[in-house]
Amino acid sequence: MSTNISLTPELESYAKNQVAKGLYGSISEFMREAIRMHRERNLEHRLYLHEMHKELDMAAKEIDDNNISKFDMNDTIEQSLKDI
Repeated sequence: MSTNISLTPELESYAKNQVAKGLYGSISEFMREAIRMHRERNLEHRLYLHEMHKELDMAAKEIDDNNISKFDMNDTIEQSLKDI
């Protein structure tokens, strides 16, 4: 399969520089890695949002039940990252 893409001069220069440094064998290899990284980041973001929705649902239930507990966003983020 072949796909042609257009890059801004800045992005093209960056990609060529990565190849010139020997980090990638070609711009195509660099672009495949960039797409894989983008896909992984999106998955992590979706998992993060899923965990945040779970926490919000639990908090809403606690409020409805008049059972309000201390909420620490930093603890929640830390736990979510560990679960990923």
